[in-house]
Amino acid sequence: MGNSHIVMLHELVFVLACVVGVGVKPFVTLIKSRPIVSVLLGAWLFSITLSLLLSPYNLAYLSTGRARYYETILHIFFFLSLLVYLRLYQPPLRLVFYVLLLSNAFVVMQAISVWHFSPEVGIHTSSAWFSRFPFVGHARHAGYNMLVAVLAGVFLLLSEPLPRQRVFIGAALFLVAACLFWLGGRGSMLSALVALGVVFVWVRQKLIIDRRLLVITLGVVVCALIAAHFAAAFSWNGVSNSIGRSVAAENANRLSSGRLSIWLYSLAAIRDDWFLGLGSQSYLFIPGKWRNTAMPHNAIVQFLVEWGALGATLFLSLFLYGLRQAFARLRVSASSINAEILGAATIVVALAVHGLTDGTFYHGKASFYMALCFAICLGAAVFSGRTDEKCQLVPVNS
Repeated sequence: MGNSHIVMLHELVFVLACVVGVGVKPFVTLIKSRPIVSVLLGAWLFSITLSLLLSPYNLAYLSTGRARYYETILHIFFFLSLLVYLRLYQPPLRLVFYVLLLSNAFVVMQAISVWHFSPEVGIHTSSAWFSRFPFVGHARHAGYNMLVAVLAGVFLLLSEPLPRQRVFIGAALFLVAACLFWLGGRGSMLSALVALGVVFVWVRQKLIIDRRLLVITLGVVVCALIAAHFAAAFSWNGVSNSIGRSVAAENANRLSSGRLSIWLYSLAAIRDDWFLGLGSQSYLFIPGKWRNTAMPHNAIVQFLVEWGALGATLFLSLFLYGLRQAFARLRVSASSINAEILGAATIVVALAVHGLTDGTFYHGKASFYMALCFAICLGAAVFSGRTDEKCQLVPVNS
């Protein structure tokens, strides 16, 4: 599930199906509707191609560099295809959120089964669960999945009108929230809190929340926190252990788990190639790395290393423009769809914040989530043009 090549294959199938199904004309219309954005996107594609071709590590001739380059471009085409599809049709977005929640709840159930019933020798060791979490591979990568699932579950529960469905959603939310706390990733937990705070503050004057469901949601999360605390078995998992690691850190570098050192030597590596960078996947080939990591654990540093100042500036400009457009749409969201738009926007913000200390724009699954939710923010229909209408998370039948 977490393999980037598998994600890339699924995205490719969707892009081809979209092109065959809707034709080229909607894509041309999309390009013409935002000419400046289209020019900047074309310039960015050209710049990262130059970065690959002119890489001092000859990455254009290595399958590692080419695969990373193709994967990056495919993420963008997947986003554009999904944006076109959402503007032409109105698929059941709530079903998408159910899939995000339930698929990861299933992963948690599988993990519980492995813990209790696996015959494998040494299955309860720290290294086994940190490096080989079921269906994901690495515990910190699982944090991305659970982060997205928790936020999807929160907005599903806050907007669900049927009592029976609330029980079903609450149970799934309990599983993924408990797993998120059990994993103990500070970045994933803090980014969820920051994203919820940012989005709710942004729409606070236009938001109505059912207090009963808010209390229920908070109760589910608190119960998950308690369960994760008592289930924590290793020094790296559980909220209390995460807090303990942060308090015990003797300096900022230890507090960041060595990330400051990673960022410094990554930036030092491009001092002679700062304009175009070192090419796609070039971080793996930087000499003198003191940690065996696949990326620099910071999106901006990653962009600078791979694409240089030119590619990083172009991409960040496009990303921030899209984020501004998405937040502008939040204030005119109709009550019948606002839960999905708010949820998608919160996931986008959470992944972006998490990307400042991890690999949101590196890992295939996290990039898929980002493209999916960003497209929902920008492409989902807004049924009301009134800026004074309240965004209701109150269930229809409550």
